Amino acid sequence: MAAELFPTKKLVSSSIQNQQNVSNNNSAQGCCSWQGLYPTIRERNSVMFNNEMMADVHFVVGPPGGTQRVPGHKYVLAVGSSVFHAMFYGELAEDQEEIRIPDVEPPSFLAMLKYIYCDEIDLCADTVLATLYAAKKYIVPHLARACVNFLETSLSAKNACVLLSQSCLFEEPDLTQRCWEVIDAQAELALRSEGFCDIDVQTLESILQRETLNAKEMVVFEAALNWAEAECQRRDLPPTIENKRLVLGKAIYLIRIPTMVLEDFANGAAQSGVLTLNETNDIFLWYT
Repeated sequence: MAAELFPTKKLVSSSIQNQQNVSNNNSAQGCCSWQGLYPTIRERNSVMFNNEMMADVHFVVGPPGGTQRVPGHKYVLAVGSSVFHAMFYGELAEDQEEIRIPDVEPPSFLAMLKYIYCDEIDLCADTVLATLYAAKKYIVPHLARACVNFLETSLSAKNACVLLSQSCLFEEPDLTQRCWEVIDAQAELALRSEGFCDIDVQTLESILQRETLNAKEMVVFEAALNWAEAECQRRDLPPTIENKRLVLGKAIYLIRIPTMVLEDFANGAAQSGVLTLNETNDIFLWYT
């Protein structure tokens, strides 16, 4: 889904093909000769990225059925992250040779390690949110900032609602503000986007009660029904009128239905079945 929400785009620093050089050089000249090939500590650390050579810890990354075993080097990891430092050298250090990380996707974990080992930022649309999660979890602030910058430059009406939800989750107020600016200005596009149907109910409520949306209230109402249908699917419920009303809960009352023009209400909201007969009659009486 993320790949559809963001433009195809990549941020990549210059990549060093060190590990192949090490392998070739080791086989020809011995196990330690590779150090002389690279004049800087950055280049020598890059050799160790995702490399079994001298690895003293391994991570099993990803959810069950989609795991990847990743080698690591405690010293390098501890230098790059205070969380890893506490994990390996703190008072409650874990003496494990294999650490399971089921809540981080392997590509995003590797992107974080690439930054720690190589000082390279490698981001793409379909992994940037997961990489931001990893950077936040392991307190790698400069990588997290790069992820937020990437998201800000990729922001559009198509993905603004999803990013609003994520920016609140990750406590990124600047990104949240940018999302609101886009949603307010291009509300109809944002509300009709596929991403709108993927947001959580708290974000839905925040959008529905927003007073600065540049959209007709009938568009807001239709968007809420589209979200409700998607939510029924997420809950394995048949998308009946009753279930749509159920999953919307109190959010239905955040829609300013009386502000619709009478024709929109009569031909749209009143015919939707989501409103009760009493609610429909009361609103018709309000118009008269």
